[in-house]
Amino acid sequence: MKKGFTLIELLVVVLIIGILASVALPQYEKAVEKARASEAVTILKSLKDAQEAYYMANGTYADSVDKLDVQVPTALKDYNLETGSLASGRYAYKHKTKDYYIAASGQFRTGVSASDRTDVIYCCGVDTFCKVIGTEQFSFSHCGNAYIIN
Repeated sequence: MKKGFTLIELLVVVLIIGILASVALPQYEKAVEKARASEAVTILKSLKDAQEAYYMANGTYADSVDKLDVQVPTALKDYNLETGSLASGRYAYKHKTKDYYIAASGQFRTGVSASDRTDVIYCCGVDTFCKVIGTEQFSFSHCGNAYIIN
């Protein structure tokens, strides 16, 4: 008598592995996206701190990244830097293919109008992803719903 697995047993095993993979893959993709977003968040926090240091030294915010004491990559694996009006604190990392960005906006001084939430780094755009990396939802004038990251 030969020992081994029957075709049915092998098909059942392959089917179970396929089901487990179909459940795990979306979670894996979210984890990878969250890790890549954390790189953008870290750089934005560094920019925010550099802007505050520049403000304390000069009494105004820098209008160029070159004036800040921080190295800022203009492109990450999935994100591109958009500086906008840096002097007013507007810059963000926009995702290259998806419709969302991670940003810091407005003057960074605390005590500014609370509705503008200018003292935070936030995710704005695709609600499903921003909910994953954000901690608190708030309404933002140029974006609708945004989620605080820090």
